[in-house]
Amino acid sequence: MLRRAAVKSSCVLAPTKGRQLDALLPVTFVSSRGDSSLAEKVIRWGTKEDFSEYDEEKRKELEVDEQGEPFRQLFVKPNRLLPTAMRLLEKTGVEEKKRTHIVIDSLARRTPRCDEMPTDQDWPSVWPMAASFKAAAVPLPIRMGWQKKFSNRPPPDKIANLELVKIPNFLHLTPKHIERQCAAIKKFCTKWPEELKTSTYWQPYLPLTTSYSDYVHAGTSLRDMRSRIVTLQIKVSDLKLDEHANDKLIRLAGHRYDETNDILTIVTDRCYTRQQNRDYAVYLLTALYRESKKVEQWESLRSRDDERRVSFKGSHSETATYDVLRKAAAALAQSSDGAEKAKLDTVPPSAKDISPDAEVDAIAKHPVVERHSKAWEKYRNKPETVEDAREYGRSVRDLLGIPALQGEQRHSPPSS
Repeated sequence: MLRRAAVKSSCVLAPTKGRQLDALLPVTFVSSRGDSSLAEKVIRWGTKEDFSEYDEEKRKELEVDEQGEPFRQLFVKPNRLLPTAMRLLEKTGVEEKKRTHIVIDSLARRTPRCDEMPTDQDWPSVWPMAASFKAAAVPLPIRMGWQKKFSNRPPPDKIANLELVKIPNFLHLTPKHIERQCAAIKKFCTKWPEELKTSTYWQPYLPLTTSYSDYVHAGTSLRDMRSRIVTLQIKVSDLKLDEHANDKLIRLAGHRYDETNDILTIVTDRCYTRQQNRDYAVYLLTALYRESKKVEQWESLRSRDDERRVSFKGSHSETATYDVLRKAAAALAQSSDGAEKAKLDTVPPSAKDISPDAEVDAIAKHPVVERHSKAWEKYRNKPETVEDAREYGRSVRDLLGIPALQGEQRHSPPSS
C-alpha cells in the first residue's frame, strides 16, 4: 500500500511530445521513501536549487569529525601512476618526460665505500661491534653461495648476497679489537698470582676439571649438537677415600677410571643443553662418591680371589719372606764365637736388625722389606716392563743379601 508523502511542492514539467504546458501545476509526490535522500534530490530539482553547491556543503559536513577537524586521507599504496599511464600522459603532452634525471643521478652516484677504503685504516673503528655483514663496509673480495650445476661460474660475490647475512661473522674480534678491549679493561684487573702459574699449586684447591667445546659452522642453525658434550675429570686420590671406598668407586666407574694417572673421567651428552649435561655429570660423581662409602652385608664375604689387585700382604711371598728373615735372625742370635759368625756373612743385612720373635708389623716396617713389597706389587699388578723387572730383582737381592750384578748400583743399606 502506498502512503502519502509528507513533503509537498511544485515543479516545472518538461515539454512532452504533442503538447506544451505553459503553466505551473501544483504536484503532490506520493512515495514509499519520502524520508530518503532521493526524495530530497527530486524536491531540490523541482525547486531549481543549486545541486552542486548543496552536494559540496553536504560533503563537507560528512568529512568533518566531532571536533570539527577534517578527515585526512591515508594512502596504503603509493600514490603514483603506472608506467603505462605515465607513458600515455607523456605522449598526449599532459606530463613532461622525466627520464633525464635518471642518467644524471647515476652519474652523480657515489662509488661503494669499500673501494675508497685505504689499506692502513683503523679497522676497529670501522667495525666496532657485532653486526650483520655489510658489503659496502668490508674491503675484501668475499664470495659465498652456490651456482647452478655445469654453469662454470664462480660463487656469487658479496654485493646483495643473503648467504653472507645469514651466518655470524667475527669481524669485530680481530687481534686489534681484542688488544684494544684488553687495554680498556686492564685497569680493572689485578696481577695474576705467581703461585698459580703451574698446576702443582692450584691442583689441590681446584681438583675438579670441566671441559667442553664450541663450534662455528655455516648451517641452518647456530646451535651445534656437539657443543652440549661435557667432560668432567678428577683424581680419585683427591676424594680422600679409605681403602674400601676407593676400591669400590673404581669398580663402579669401570672403564671411566684410568689407572695409569688415577683420573676418573665422566662424559655426559644425553641432555639437550650444556648446563643440563654439566649438572648430570656432577650428579653422577656425587652418586659414585656416596655409594662407594656404603658397606653392604655381602661385602664381608669377599675373599682374596675377589680382590681387584694382588696384594703383598697375606700372600705366600710375604710368609716366605718373614720366615727367611726370622730364621736368619735366630741363627745370628745362637752364634757365640767369631768363627760361627764368620760363616754367617751371607745372612741378609735386614736380618741383623730384626729379632727372632719380632711381630709381622715390625718386620713389614723395615725399609728393605717395605721397598721389596712395593716392587713386588708393581711387578705383579702392572704390565711387565724392563724397568719393573730390574727393580724387582734389585729388591730381592737387597732383601737376601746377594751381591749386585756387574755394572749395577746397589741400594745403600739403611743406617742402624
